[in-house]
Amino acid sequence: MSTVTTEPGTTQPETASRTRTQAYVELTKTRITTMVLVTFVCAAVVAPVAIGQSIDFGKLLAGFIGMLFIACSGNAMNMYIERYSDFLMKRTASRPLPAKELTTAEVATFGAVTLGIAIAFLFGGVNWQTGACGVANWILYVFIYTPLKRYTPLNTEIGAVAGAMPVILGSLATTESVGLVGWALFGVLFLWQFPHFFAIAWMYRDQYKAGGLKMLTITEPTGRSAGIKSVVGCIALIIVSLLPVVDLWADVATNGWWRIVLFVVVCIYIGRPYLKASFAFLKQRDDLIARKLLRSSLLYLPLYMLVLCLVYLI
Repeated sequence: MSTVTTEPGTTQPETASRTRTQAYVELTKTRITTMVLVTFVCAAVVAPVAIGQSIDFGKLLAGFIGMLFIACSGNAMNMYIERYSDFLMKRTASRPLPAKELTTAEVATFGAVTLGIAIAFLFGGVNWQTGACGVANWILYVFIYTPLKRYTPLNTEIGAVAGAMPVILGSLATTESVGLVGWALFGVLFLWQFPHFFAIAWMYRDQYKAGGLKMLTITEPTGRSAGIKSVVGCIALIIVSLLPVVDLWADVATNGWWRIVLFVVVCIYIGRPYLKASFAFLKQRDDLIARKLLRSSLLYLPLYMLVLCLVYLI
């Protein structure tokens, strides 16, 4: 939930014309929530197929709804906690709280109600494992990651864990366990966030500084450390992305060689531009290169999940 984002717009929305309903929708960070749900569904669909089980669509639907409300609640509470820093940053000053479209009580109530709905669906409609993991994800994002952004650049690592946990929820929802493919997808999502977020942190470093947030691009302003972490993260990402080959190889007679070859070739093909963009960012930190890195990240993740689903489902 934390660092799974889309490319920020270049203009701010017109808050004066936004209705209260639109303000509540804005609390949910719809683009982030959409990506959270996509990763949840990908894991929930692939995990049972990978172990030879059928997909329980009832639990998938209940888990989807629960994950939706967990994300909505977490994002709303993130805005509640960061309302003062949001006011100081141009890219977030138009959010409902700094724009005074909603009160703190309304936002807190929204966060509590949506959390309650999420817990009901995850525990009542899925299983206790998914419910417990959902609550843990919410706590990690709201009470650990979000406050840490004001104290240490290590918030990125914590946020990356929170951002990758929907994969675990998806796997637990339909199999009550997490297999090799689930952990591989978790690792991919965790590592993917480093180049992705450091690109954003570089482009908006002045605003993060004004908001008092301790991003790596603020504590180490040359950006070299962010560049190194981006490259290392991307190299590790490509390696981890290939882990499902072990699972496919275990039953090659059923899966067929073509699946393994297709998966390896595509993983390397889509990972290469992301790695190239990370190296470019390490070599020269500027806003144009950071934006190219960000765009590369936004292409990589959907493509990887698509090929993972295709290899297991067709």
